[in-house]
Amino acid sequence: MTGATADAAPPAVGVVASAAVAGDIGTERTGPRISPRNPCDDVVEHDTRDPCAALLAGVAPLNLACLHVVHGGDEEVLRQLRRERPTALFLNRAGAGIDARVADLDAGLADVVTVGTTAPADPGLPARRRSGTRLNGPDPATSYRGDHLGRTDCSTPPWRPPAVPTP
Repeated sequence: MTGATADAAPPAVGVVASAAVAGDIGTERTGPRISPRNPCDDVVEHDTRDPCAALLAGVAPLNLACLHVVHGGDEEVLRQLRRERPTALFLNRAGAGIDARVADLDAGLADVVTVGTTAPADPGLPARRRSGTRLNGPDPATSYRGDHLGRTDCSTPPWRPPAVPTP
């Protein structure tokens, strides 16, 4: 598609899909995932600000729980999304290290950051980060094998999980 049709269709599809999912499982468990300027599958987007604004305007009346942003490099679009989205913002800044992701939290750009291959199989990530313990790195040889290897083979971190209060 080209021209106005190309610009209008993706936000409209996103609004309809979000409404359908929210209708099935509830708005408190629903949030669209967008990826402005993400070059996945060789997609080239030149204008992401207007389509993002159109999508957010379309889903605003649904009062969805969150917005998940796969960051494609446009910092102004990210700041715009943060300003205009009143609910939780999940941020996936692919390729960024843990320090950059934590900086996004500290700066208020995100409420939640994803870590993915930056620190796989690290259930104690916050404690490891605070204590300076080495994080597990990705092991491409064991990724996406369909078994537990590469996902649950982390060493025991030097901390104890907090006790779960009993009622």
